[in-house]
Amino acid sequence: MDLPELSNQPTRYPPSCASLSIPLLHFLHKTLPAPPSLILSIGSGPGLLEALFLQHFPSRSSSFFGVEVSVPEGKPPVNRFLPEQNALTVNGTWAVLSEEDTEELNDAEPAKGLLFVYPRQPGLIKEYLHKAATEVEVVVWIGPRCDEGVFKGVLEAWGDRDHEGGGQGGQMAVEEGEMVAVYRRKGRQGDMNLGS
Repeated sequence: MDLPELSNQPTRYPPSCASLSIPLLHFLHKTLPAPPSLILSIGSGPGLLEALFLQHFPSRSSSFFGVEVSVPEGKPPVNRFLPEQNALTVNGTWAVLSEEDTEELNDAEPAKGLLFVYPRQPGLIKEYLHKAATEVEVVVWIGPRCDEGVFKGVLEAWGDRDHEGGGQGGQMAVEEGEMVAVYRRKGRQGDMNLGS
């Protein structure tokens, strides 16, 4: 499927939840750990953002994977854009990718970066952070600015807020009502309290 041509202006491209732009892709490339570190985009949906990211940064193709819920046999897959070799599935919206699911990827290196784009539940983020608390170095959350408070507690319990990725050089990475928040791991797993 053909990918849209991005510009410096954040724009909505159905079926992506988030607005997309070249500054957003560059921000993610600069912020997420470099290859060969494994990066997982949790809840990648149709995979448009992820496919555009790989198109612009092909050196990440062996270490960047989208994770989405599997569909029953005979139904079309949720992923429409991301190359099959970069798409992983889990059994439900509550499911967390297991170590066995990723051990064949990237020479079994644990995930160092997690990307959440418009996640529905803080509980899923909490589960991923509990599971990979000592390996993950960076978490990027993209969502509506009005949803920040729902997810902030779980993210701040795990890591220190690095900054907000609104854009660079006067160019916005996402639309005004959206935000990109970056968190970096703090302490050790034993010191973590991810709340209830």
